[in-house]
Amino acid sequence: MISKKAIALCATVGVTLSGIALAAPAHAEPVANSYSIVGSDTLEDVVGALVNGTRITGSTVRVSAGGSSLGSFDATGSSYITTKSSGVRFGRPNGSGDGVKALSRSIDGAPFTSATPGGPANVTITGQVDIARSSSAGASNNAGELLYVPFGRDAFAYAYQGAAASIGALTGPQMKSLYECSLTQIGGATITPIVPQSGSGTRKDWLSKIGSSETAMLTVAEGGCVVEGQEHDATSLVANSVMPMSVSRWVSMNTGASYDKRGTGTLGSLIAGVAPVTGTGAAMVPNAPYYANTTWGRDTYLVVEFARVDPTNAKYDAKLATLIDPTKAASLTNSASVLASQPGSVKKKFGMLAPASTTVFRVLKSA
Repeated sequence: MISKKAIALCATVGVTLSGIALAAPAHAEPVANSYSIVGSDTLEDVVGALVNGTRITGSTVRVSAGGSSLGSFDATGSSYITTKSSGVRFGRPNGSGDGVKALSRSIDGAPFTSATPGGPANVTITGQVDIARSSSAGASNNAGELLYVPFGRDAFAYAYQGAAASIGALTGPQMKSLYECSLTQIGGATITPIVPQSGSGTRKDWLSKIGSSETAMLTVAEGGCVVEGQEHDATSLVANSVMPMSVSRWVSMNTGASYDKRGTGTLGSLIAGVAPVTGTGAAMVPNAPYYANTTWGRDTYLVVEFARVDPTNAKYDAKLATLIDPTKAASLTNSASVLASQPGSVKKKFGMLAPASTTVFRVLKSA
């Protein structure tokens, strides 16, 4: 671990709140004239709202970098993206792992191929990605080229279709058995487990939290029972099926902050007697005791090249350092702000609470 001193606190050009009034959710993908952001599906809507502009809090909020607009690119959409003016076209990074991989290739210049089918392969993307969204943490390494900065607190629950009496209150051990195909029926119904696409931070965290692994989980392609789908899209649920669900995404789909992909699904709790959310519809909010659970709660991150936010390094970029500095009230990573005109209030509307830890840490580049 390293201290927050690694992030510059004294940049001369700060992050500002724009007066441009845009409605939420904002899903446009403009070419960035400063920094580009890719990666996690979990964070795409809240980060997109912050950089494109939103009035979800009743006050106009838009984060910029010294007055320059940012570009945040969704995990799904067209098979390719162009992030910078006159930049190269490359495969759309889909998920946390793919986003961190794209950032790594933007740093080292090695060819990048995304996990999105149909995208250009083996493209040199040096300088095309500045920030990766990640819903999972990497392995801390003090020599790492990447810096993980906590963005907000999320939690795991699950979405399901079926009789509540049979699959509305499953436990972690039951989920492990379902995803390893050793348990196929509950309450007399055959259950179909659905897992996010390969490279998803949600997939990685889900398997870890239920005590399973990629090796132990058996997908349909491997002769097992687990169906692969896009994370947080509950419209893919079929009768008597379950899928991991970010509680923050579920909240934002209910409040209208995000596109509604609930379908006819229901949110299930993995903690007996503790609901993931309170309230309904536009009044739905995260349930703090559920988020605080050390098993089912999780911190999310924005990832940058460490050298660019280290004031002792020749690559130091003051604007980027300020943009991801959690001590700045108008930065992307600030969660402590309480005013409707500040990013922290926007995060709450998207179902995010303050991260459990504010410690930044370094991680090695993705292979």
